[in-house]
Parts: sequence; structure tokens; C-alpha cells
Amino acid sequence: MDPTTVINFAVAAALIFLAVSLTLLVTSVMPLLKQGQDTLASIRRLSDTIDKEIPPTLTELRGVMDGVNQIRALTAQRVQDVGSKAEEVAGNVTTIVGTAKKESAVATHGLMAGLKAYFFGNKETDGEAEKQALLNRERKNVELKH
Repeated sequence: MDPTTVINFAVAAALIFLAVSLTLLVTSVMPLLKQGQDTLASIRRLSDTIDKEIPPTLTELRGVMDGVNQIRALTAQRVQDVGSKAEEVAGNVTTIVGTAKKESAVATHGLMAGLKAYFFGNKETDGEAEKQALLNRERKNVELKH
């Protein structure tokens, strides 16, 4: 055999080996390329869905946030109203207690004067008459305040 024939045979064998290897490589890469195309198509569909769904979702979210802000404002106003009503009631209670104290003091003085007059008779001295007149004036002042 001639050396060129051997080289030609080796080159032909190498080319055949190369063709077979290339065919095996291409057939093994084909499913990978198909999967890549499917993945890209899925990404494209997802992108289209996101483009369609995001604006209405953001619009709804803005509406919900506006509602929450309105509820928060109303709640703050109602809490403030309740606080002012509580302050008003506390002021009224304080006024009523003060009035009750004054009236009970006047009633106590009147009762004591009545008891004194009953037990000690109708002997009023000038000092007691002045006290009685003072008590009557206090009672009238209390009645005028109501």
C-alpha cells in the first residue's frame, strides 16, 4: 500500500468520524434548542399577560388605597369627635358636682338653722337673723346660677 492511500484512507475515516460526531451532536442539541424556543415563547406570553394585567391591577390598588385613606380620615375625625364629647361631658360633670356641693352646703346650713330654731325656740338674736338673711341670699344665688 502506498502512503498516500493510507493517508487518504485516514482522512476519509476522520471525515466519516467527524460527520458521525457532528450528527450525534446536532441530534442531542435539537431537544435543547426546542426547549429554548418553548421557554422563550413562554416568557413572551408571560410578558404580554403582565402588560395586560398590571395597569388594571394598579388602578384597583389605587382605588383601594383611596378607600383606606378615606376610612383613616373618617376614623381620625370620629376619634377627635369622641374626645371632644368626652371633654364636654367631663366639664358638665365637674359643673354638676360643684353645684351639688354648693347646694348641699346651703341645705346643711338651712337644716342646722332650722334645728337650732326648733330646739332653742324662736329666740333669734340679731346675729342669727343676719346669718339667716345671708343663707337666704346664698340660696338665691345658687338658684340664679341654674
